[in-house]
Amino acid sequence: MGAAPTNAERIRQAYARWAETKGESADLFVDMLADDVVMTTALDPSEPHPLAQARKGKQFASDYLESLALNLTMLDYPTEEVIDGGDTVVWIGSCHWRDRASGREAHTPKVDIWRFEGGKAVSVLEMFDTLGFARFNRMI
Repeated sequence: MGAAPTNAERIRQAYARWAETKGESADLFVDMLADDVVMTTALDPSEPHPLAQARKGKQFASDYLESLALNLTMLDYPTEEVIDGGDTVVWIGSCHWRDRASGREAHTPKVDIWRFEGGKAVSVLEMFDTLGFARFNRMI
């Protein structure tokens, strides 16, 4: 039997599937999440905006990922690089979405920092143009 995939290999596979399915399948991401995972963005949590809220728990994180495909059409989600730090993995790429209601598009560089404990992701920090994304979705 071969060795189990590293966290970085699992991240590469999950983002490849996410891009391939145009955001329709978050299953590989969800499989990596700890029950008490915390997903955050680079926005300060004190900002009065939904993107600033931490998404705590596997179900909340799963709902967030699945909701993207309900409201947005993924146009592109290329991976530029995955940095393997063992229990910390950094994904570098970009994302390009179209709002289903307005037809507006947002394209932004994106960096995600995944932290693992015991093979499960306990935190995910998303860094992208949160202000631009909020404007594109007419959230502000």
